[in-house]
Amino acid sequence: MRLRSGPAPNPVLAGAGTVLVALLALFLAYNANTGLPGVPAYHVTVEVPDAARLTAGNEVRIRGRRAGQVIAIEPALARDGRPYARLALRLERSVDPLPVDTVARVRPRSMLGLKYVELTPGRSGATIAEAGTLPLRRARDAVELDHVLQAFDRETRRDLRGLIGDLSTGVAGRGADLNAALGELAPLARHVEPVMRTLADPGTDLQGAVEGVQGATAALAPVSEPLANALHGLARTLDAAVAAEPELDRTLADLPPTLSTATGALRRVSPVLRDGAALVRDLGPAARRLAPAARGLADLARRGTPVLRRANAIGPDLSETLAAVGRLVAEPATPGSIRRLTDVVASLGPTLRAVNPFQVDCNYLAVWTRNVNSTISEGDAHGTWFRFIPIYQPTEIVQSAEPAPELHVTPYGRVEGECEVGNEPFLPGQRIGNPDGLQPARTEDTRP
Repeated sequence: MRLRSGPAPNPVLAGAGTVLVALLALFLAYNANTGLPGVPAYHVTVEVPDAARLTAGNEVRIRGRRAGQVIAIEPALARDGRPYARLALRLERSVDPLPVDTVARVRPRSMLGLKYVELTPGRSGATIAEAGTLPLRRARDAVELDHVLQAFDRETRRDLRGLIGDLSTGVAGRGADLNAALGELAPLARHVEPVMRTLADPGTDLQGAVEGVQGATAALAPVSEPLANALHGLARTLDAAVAAEPELDRTLADLPPTLSTATGALRRVSPVLRDGAALVRDLGPAARRLAPAARGLADLARRGTPVLRRANAIGPDLSETLAAVGRLVAEPATPGSIRRLTDVVASLGPTLRAVNPFQVDCNYLAVWTRNVNSTISEGDAHGTWFRFIPIYQPTEIVQSAEPAPELHVTPYGRVEGECEVGNEPFLPGQRIGNPDGLQPARTEDTRP
């Protein structure tokens, strides 16, 4: 049977169709990173603190499944001046809409530096509208492997390599044992959860504990060698204890009867201990006063020793004096004289109360006695005379019904608690009587 051939195709039309298909395929391939035209999409802007070498066209994943791609990345500045990145995302309509509490992370996809955006939808009823924005506060930082490795210095990284090498040698050929150990870790994981929760609680202050351990180790570092020597000595002590194991066994065997006897003795001595405790509690106030009393006795002994040394010389005279006093007491008229003398002394009480501080506190008599010789000055062969400088104050020399405006006079200077005479300040104006306020309670010391 003969086949009837149709008209030959036009080569120009065939070439034009081929070129058109190629251009369409090139256009679709060029725009594949921004989505196919005509396919509906859900557009969202996500703010992250760092784009972390993210590029346009990188994937967006939700729960590990590809849900869209990054179509644009723009830098921006926050109100406080910190930079951040705005990611324009084109998502599939199947994820529309996202809750407003969705969390965004930029995570590594491989060891070669490829990144993707991970979205973790939240549970909020409010959602992000088309062309809406997931704010910066919903972004979370992802820990990069290079960041982890850069946290260690060169020495630590060298030690870590050695540890991994030794660990690999130790676990080689023990896969079955490791699998069995991992299988037994399930109960540990259940029980370690409350422990980890307690450690993560701010009230536990785990950071403070770590810093305290760091401070303790830093304090022990300078004394590491003496500490090692101490541990070496402890090891020798323990070796000696091991060598004396039979004697220790006999001692431990004899310990129960010893404890039984000691228990009975303590039971009998308990009343004595209670009485002793009560006595110690009662002695508490006396014990608190013992220290100042001891200091007073020590001061008395220190001051009395020189007096007692000098008192040895008056022993014979004191003996004669006491004998005379004995004869005086035997006289019939002595009691009446003593009574009269008692009345005299009693009447002198107010005078002595004023005279005693006059000398004991203010030292006025000694100061006057020391200074009186300065009133006698130069003279000639016939004797000395007073040298003086006259100071004229007419208002105090001429008779007047009113005291002088600049008159200063203290008729009766106080000597109880203060020594006014000689210590009163000179103030302008008229000052008659005791000056205001308390003056110093001492005057110049004239000893020796």
